[in-house]
Amino acid sequence: MISSPKQTVQELARCWLRLVPEVDWFHLRYKQLADDELMQRAKALLSAGIPAKSLIVNSSVAVAEALGLGGIHLPERMPFPAMSPVMRVGKSIHSLAAAERAAAEGADYLMVGHIFPSASKPGLPPLGSDRLRVWVEQVQIPMIAVGGIDAGNVAEIKRAGCHGIAVISAVANHEQPERVARELRRRWENADC
Repeated sequence: MISSPKQTVQELARCWLRLVPEVDWFHLRYKQLADDELMQRAKALLSAGIPAKSLIVNSSVAVAEALGLGGIHLPERMPFPAMSPVMRVGKSIHSLAAAERAAAEGADYLMVGHIFPSASKPGLPPLGSDRLRVWVEQVQIPMIAVGGIDAGNVAEIKRAGCHGIAVISAVANHEQPERVARELRRRWENADC
């Protein structure tokens, strides 16, 4: 689950607490925030009850290490920083070449997107599940698909060989986010591969 830029930290905490049983990782993604502001938001989520080991923060090793979080997530063009060798590191990628570079650098997983048309990427053509399948076959680390994913296409992502999905609006914009997350997980687990 990726944080929605439209949610306050209080709204995020209320939503995410309902999702703890259904979601493996929570990605705190506020690209424009300085470390001190990111630290405050991460602390607020931890205080609300989000488990530290399931929280990933965007770009800031300092925040992740200081709070003992589950890892960091890097933008595609950000070089790998020096950090604890036990910390999980993910990287966003938008091309096969970027995926191969990130794998060679030591990424634990890659976030690939956007797969389907997405409101957060208006006018940009989506990658599509066929190209995603090729990338998954060529780069041998877990890939997480993002972008336009909903209950109607989650099985297509699994059939492409991805290790998981990441969502924002499909869950965050719903009155019962836990129900949507549960349905996404159910469809993932029951997808024919």
